[in-house]
Amino acid sequence: MSPRHQAPLTIEHALLGFVRQQPQHAYAVYQQLNAPDALGAVWQLKLSHFYALVTKLEQAGYLATTLESQGTRPPRKVLHVTDAGDAAFAYWRTTPVDNPTHLRLDFLARLYFAERAGPTAVRTLLVAQRAASRVWRDDLRTRIIGRASQPDAGRFLQLRVRQLESFLGWLDRSLAAPHTATAVTYHIAMTVNSPQPDLAAAFVDYVRSPQGQAALLSAGFSTEVESPDDRAPQRMQGSGGNVARTLHVFAAASLTGPFQTIGRDFNMVYPGVTVRFTFGGSQGLAELLRQGAVADVFAPAHHQAIDLAIAAGRVWPESVYAFASNQLAVVTLRSNPAHLTRLDDLARPGLKLAFGSEATAIGQYTRELLTQVEGRGFFGAQGKDAVLHNVVRYGDSVTEVLTSVACGDVDAGIVFASDGRQAGSTVYVPITLPFLRLGN
Repeated sequence: MSPRHQAPLTIEHALLGFVRQQPQHAYAVYQQLNAPDALGAVWQLKLSHFYALVTKLEQAGYLATTLESQGTRPPRKVLHVTDAGDAAFAYWRTTPVDNPTHLRLDFLARLYFAERAGPTAVRTLLVAQRAASRVWRDDLRTRIIGRASQPDAGRFLQLRVRQLESFLGWLDRSLAAPHTATAVTYHIAMTVNSPQPDLAAAFVDYVRSPQGQAALLSAGFSTEVESPDDRAPQRMQGSGGNVARTLHVFAAASLTGPFQTIGRDFNMVYPGVTVRFTFGGSQGLAELLRQGAVADVFAPAHHQAIDLAIAAGRVWPESVYAFASNQLAVVTLRSNPAHLTRLDDLARPGLKLAFGSEATAIGQYTRELLTQVEGRGFFGAQGKDAVLHNVVRYGDSVTEVLTSVACGDVDAGIVFASDGRQAGSTVYVPITLPFLRLGN
């Protein structure tokens, strides 16, 4: 019988893996299995149990032995992996754990050997495990929804969902391509006390789906999803058909355009669901959550806002996902009356500028930008102080900064590039700033 159908802790496969690397004596393999800096941190295997496993693998045809002469001492057995054992090990290493109760120990062992086979083997394993884990998560969600009417029901299932969400988040980050230098990363998360976690989870998934990402791309954002789910969004099982429900989403003002599109599309997938958005400055929305405002989903434009909501106990850390990225841009009227062509033009005496306030994500990112640019000597001897001296308006949102520019109250402002591109024919984006990494 193949070892891949036995032993949930897969010690047999790990044993095959070490022998496969190099034929060796049984006790040497035992020492590798129990090394504290390797699988010894996963298993504690007694020597008698180990030799029983060796015998079982020999009888199954996965290990063979040869005798090594030791002179006057009795010959020692040297273990070799057979062709059948090699095939069984290769299958195990590249396939996902098929039972969530075995995930912690079994997956660690598979990953240990995949890393030794190289990046391609690691990616093959991670992709397969991610697909299997998504199925487990979705099944648990469906079971939770089915028990929603029972008081205090499903807490055990909810904890298992959170554990899987955390694991899936790690898989997503591990599969991500190296980031290019983008200025701003947006995150989305479920709130802890959402009265309808099924809807909240479905909306987060939809934003990260190809359909949601397409809406963001068309609005001028870059997609930031490390491993988008390529399945088409499906209506939730057990959601009650077309029963009217309202989903409350707190989102950064810069997400207004694409999220309104996503909200309409989401309603088509989930008939009877109305998505009600509250758009505003990220820090202000986080403060509302901290004060107890009702919301199901939070999507700010600054990592500090997510951190604040987590610290206040309002957001599940395991449910936080990156879903889009943006750049900063200098915007002015299309006629460009101030003739802005370079970033250091912002330090020109007499210029009138509008920035976001310190309570907004755009305001915080703008200050980070000025500090980094000053460090590169762009603003001359006077530095960023010369730019800040020109600020005559601090808006409470990106929208207020854009309005100040469009009305001609200021010569220019700094906003997210996506907002500048969505502003129509009124404003013009003369300078985009893709080369600085802002925030964490």
